Amino acid sequence: MTLSRDLSDKDLTFQCPSCSLTIVKKGSWVRTVSRFRCEKCLEEVRLPYGEKLAIFHRHKHLGRGGTSRR
Repeated sequence: MTLSRDLSDKDLTFQCPSCSLTIVKKGSWVRTVSRFRCEKCLEEVRLPYGEKLAIFHRHKHLGRGGTSRR
């Protein structure tokens, strides 16, 4: 599994590890960000490559069977 560009414009969800807030971001955002501040608990959250892979893996069904991209 890679960080598929097919999911760039899809909403991906994951949770803040500190407060469990459900976060919804586009795949392109998840691919490029390495850390961010949670809007609820204000903790700085690291988003390492392994976690990004897990997020993309959970959402891989969104990239299949849709329209083809360039």
